Amino acid sequence: MVRNLWIVALVLAIGVAAVGQVEPLGIVIEPPAGDLVVTITTDKPAYAVGETVRITFTINRGAYIYIWDIPPDGNVTQIFPNGYESQNYFPAGTHTIPSPGRGYSFRVQPPLGTEWLQVLATTTPVSGFMGYSPGDPFPLLGSDPEGWEVQVLGLVPEPTQRAFDFTSFEIVASAPPGYGTLVVRSSPTGARLYVDGMFRGYTPRSVNLLPGFHHILVRETGYGDYTARIYLVAGGTRTLELVLSEMAPANQPPVAQFTYTPPAPRPGDWVRFDGGISYDPDGSIANYEWDFENDGTFDATGQIVFHRYPAAGTYTVLLRVTDNLGASGQVTQAVVVSAPVANQPPVAQFAYAPAAPVAGTAVTFNGTASYDPDGSIVSYSWDLNGDGIVDRTGPVVTWTYPVAGAYSATLYVTDNQGATGQTTQWVSVSQLGIPGMPAMVLPGLYVWGTDSWRITVNGSSAWAAPRAYRIELRTDGQFINVSSDAGPYPLGLVPEPTSEGWRIVFEGTVASGRITHSFQVQNASSIYMDLRLDMDGDGTLDRSPGFVRLRQSMVNPPVNPLVVGSPEGYTGTLVPSLNFRIGSALCYTEFVRIVFWQTTIEALEGM
Repeated sequence: MVRNLWIVALVLAIGVAAVGQVEPLGIVIEPPAGDLVVTITTDKPAYAVGETVRITFTINRGAYIYIWDIPPDGNVTQIFPNGYESQNYFPAGTHTIPSPGRGYSFRVQPPLGTEWLQVLATTTPVSGFMGYSPGDPFPLLGSDPEGWEVQVLGLVPEPTQRAFDFTSFEIVASAPPGYGTLVVRSSPTGARLYVDGMFRGYTPRSVNLLPGFHHILVRETGYGDYTARIYLVAGGTRTLELVLSEMAPANQPPVAQFTYTPPAPRPGDWVRFDGGISYDPDGSIANYEWDFENDGTFDATGQIVFHRYPAAGTYTVLLRVTDNLGASGQVTQAVVVSAPVANQPPVAQFAYAPAAPVAGTAVTFNGTASYDPDGSIVSYSWDLNGDGIVDRTGPVVTWTYPVAGAYSATLYVTDNQGATGQTTQWVSVSQLGIPGMPAMVLPGLYVWGTDSWRITVNGSSAWAAPRAYRIELRTDGQFINVSSDAGPYPLGLVPEPTSEGWRIVFEGTVASGRITHSFQVQNASSIYMDLRLDMDGDGTLDRSPGFVRLRQSMVNPPVNPLVVGSPEGYTGTLVPSLNFRIGSALCYTEFVRIVFWQTTIEALEGM
């Protein structure tokens, strides 16, 4: 059965070099990406109307084969597989279409011109080519050649699983002329071959051409083009063995970059511009040119230059660099010149250690936490005993207090523009004596000790008359070894404790001296303390955490009354040297105790 192959001419000016290098419309141009390679040819380069066309393809491994042609009306027609021959898997080798014995042929019909064929070889079947039927053996694949080119790439998206090739032939009205064969081999291989301005494939390549003159172009990225004008005779073969010349890489332009200091200049400041971070990727920079005013005029040359602006504003600075081969690059940055602002004073801050110093031992004062918000600190001066005289200079100093007491320590700092700042802290220095004893300088109640609990009621020399206090203690164990010190109590009364085993109350008065009550507990995990003192001398007992000070660090508890308790999981004797818990009691009686724990002593001390 005879089947015609509808071959039409593409509207292309073949053989006219002036139109540039043309790739056939709708033909996929892609060099092999994997190990699959396919080529396609026809048995002649030209046919008269009515002649039969035999298509030959070669594959280097087993693959599925798909062939189509593209007429100038934009219709893309599938010619293989088709309604007469559906088996399209072929082993490696050379094959012809139609296959022998299939009962159909491709016969040439008008119009005259150039016809293109493309072959696709794939490692897996492609579903987009299976639309043929007995009533439509050669289905239409699309009416837009360029759209079909995109579509077919999507059918087999992985380049390593596909390979393309194409060919063309001429349709003439009378007997076809003879033809010659052009064979082009190149080093490197894979160069693009153009014949008479039309792309014909990748080297090595063999094409059949009409007799006469032909313009040849072989092109590969990174190599110089090969061009020639050759003459083919009918029945002859012309072979070109080419070694393409590698081109020197094109000069790359330099990259301009620069920095400037200070980052926030003021009017009249000298600004240093440095283009040293500029670079040339394939050479060296030979010249630096600077335009500071954005007026198109270069004001200075050199890698490092200086410039100053008389007024505040935003200035665009341009740097142009030129490399050793004459290429140039440029960059701009905005430089903001700010109006002068009032100098901000520095902020003085310091810490000292130990937190509870003892008379006769060195105390270290550290002022490095001080800062200047708009500059830098240039000097540190210390008045460490409150007499108004500078005792030490420098960011970190030491000082020894000879006797116990409360001392005013002041740090003075000066910034780079002469502004000053200061801060003062009170340093409580205790006398070396009973272990754990705090420096009791201020009036109040001090809870301290190591193995025994001690509560000291400390008066003040400013108190003209004795002031009352009351201390009530409760525990979930028993109080033992309860005592009060026997020292002198100026204008005060030494109380007699009232003991109920689980509860003690101390009541008395104190003026300019101090009274210390000592006790221990056994079988106890907590102690309730209600500490009251007439601080303002109005005859009413005050109850505040502000005049209660805990341990040698003399930190204030969060509440008063308070409950101290053994550390969680601890089962030994509750003593003040432990990291005891601190909380408040909703209820604390001999038989019922409800305590909400809030913190620990070491957390308050910042340990």
